[in-house]
Amino acid sequence: MKQKFYVIGMVLFLSLGVFAETPILDYKTKTNANEKERTYLLDLLRANLANEFKQEFIFVVEHFKVSGDYAWFRGTAKRKDGKEISLSEEIPYDCCHLEALFKKTNGKWQISESGAFSTDVWWDGIQARYPKASKDIFQ
Repeated sequence: MKQKFYVIGMVLFLSLGVFAETPILDYKTKTNANEKERTYLLDLLRANLANEFKQEFIFVVEHFKVSGDYAWFRGTAKRKDGKEISLSEEIPYDCCHLEALFKKTNGKWQISESGAFSTDVWWDGIQARYPKASKDIFQ
């Protein structure tokens, strides 16, 4: 009888690890612990924007959370040289916000979806498109 309770207890204890949720890491502020990964993610986004807009950017981070293989960024962009951001007059833009969802695949971060200076809420429904991403990274 005692052995039966021991086995049941061990099964319950071990099952807790299966149901444990991945922690939510806040990368809004750079720390020694997150500096390398945070910088890598922001550099991915920076390169993406430089390619699209032919300008170098720095970011004001408003929200940046990571959990497991997903990270959600929200912030504003400024030109690295301090000049005003130059955007096409042919396309409507809402300067200077940007958002990005990063996903780690095979141990390497990539941008899954991003939008810069959009006039709509392009990320609407993103949680449904990425059900494996913790809902808490978006909050």
